[in-house]
Amino acid sequence: MTIFESVRVISFEPPSVSEPLDVAVAGPGESGAGTVVEVGKGLAAKRPGAKRVQGAYLSPGLVLGHTHLYSALARGLMVGIEPSKDFAQQLGHLWWRLDRAIDLPILEASGLAGCADAAMCGVTSVVDHHAGPEAIEGSLSVLRKAYEEIGIRGLLCYETTDRNGAEGGRAGVAENVRFAREIDADRKAGREPLVDGLIGGHAGFTIGDETLGLMADAVKSTGRGVHIHLGEDKYDAVDSRHRFGADLVERMERAGCLTRKSIVGHGVWLTRSEVELMNERGAYLAHNARSNMNNSVGYNGLLQDHAKVVLGTDGMSADMLEEFKFAAFRHRESQGPWWPGDFLKCLDRGNRLMEDYLGGAFGKVEAGARADLVLWDYEPPTPLVGENLAGHLAFGLSSRSVRSVMVNGKFVVEERKPAFDAARAGALGREQAIRLWKRMEERR
Repeated sequence: MTIFESVRVISFEPPSVSEPLDVAVAGPGESGAGTVVEVGKGLAAKRPGAKRVQGAYLSPGLVLGHTHLYSALARGLMVGIEPSKDFAQQLGHLWWRLDRAIDLPILEASGLAGCADAAMCGVTSVVDHHAGPEAIEGSLSVLRKAYEEIGIRGLLCYETTDRNGAEGGRAGVAENVRFAREIDADRKAGREPLVDGLIGGHAGFTIGDETLGLMADAVKSTGRGVHIHLGEDKYDAVDSRHRFGADLVERMERAGCLTRKSIVGHGVWLTRSEVELMNERGAYLAHNARSNMNNSVGYNGLLQDHAKVVLGTDGMSADMLEEFKFAAFRHRESQGPWWPGDFLKCLDRGNRLMEDYLGGAFGKVEAGARADLVLWDYEPPTPLVGENLAGHLAFGLSSRSVRSVMVNGKFVVEERKPAFDAARAGALGREQAIRLWKRMEERR
């Protein structure tokens, strides 16, 4: 049992900051393991044998709603990359060369590095979108082991695509289905996995109708949702109308791929009718402000019309408070109607996504909720209350303030020190990054 003693509890939605309270959490092997057991005052006296932790603020864990862990080993990339005139060329010159160079040892290293980075930033759940056409089979299980070694939760998928041929498309669907069955088997055996699977797809312009149909079959047979890029660049939207005679979201709907568990990455170039269709089906939009800026793909002027927006980084990093700031500031630059408080709702909504897949209550510090928590050391120069919480996140609080991180009732970061083997993750990353870069040079 762990008791966070005399902490001020933060709620993101609705925004609130409590008076000092105690929060009792059950650890492995205890009744209610992995959940918050009680919130109140004087809890330490009631449980004299519990581990007592002092701190300033305690919040739910942060959720990274869309990323690419394979990009962890692209930081400081030293590979000859041709200049790109547009986003399509950038994919061909850089990212598709990178994903073709990934093998399972490289994948393990990138998964460990990315998950370790996330944990240190107060992120307790990571939604990944993986690609690696030369090592598809078993790839999601390799990523799962990385998540488990670091100790965080997540949703995993392989991004199915026809860009490497129809056989590659079929292999991508098969890997998504295989992994979903692996998770189902664990649950049937009474085990509670930290991760779940989705049915991944790269983007509309690299998926033909036959492969999209296979993805739809996988959605029906596994009960999972599709995780796909749609309308990240204008080319994707134009290609869909030219080749398939339908908008991107309409294609998804016709195939049977659009559900309340679907995650659409970016959506910059979707039309208003597509946004309305996503809202009718209850699909999530993963907004990636920094990545969109970096790739110069434009700004989502219909962002505020989406009902279920989550925040992602698209592989830029795992720092969700940094992403929150960029999302809010970029929106204001575009003269959008949202304020930081609206993006606070988006930050929280990642927890609803985790509830859809893993069950239980996420994103709350209350009895019975999942004990995915962040302890913050933050000395605000002005009062911190629910009414101005979003302002403190936008202009003050940062990942530097993360002191401890707990997932499922276990510390993964404690007193700023990782409970996992950070030295191994770093060393393996540096070793495999060199291999990755060499393999990319071989694939010019």
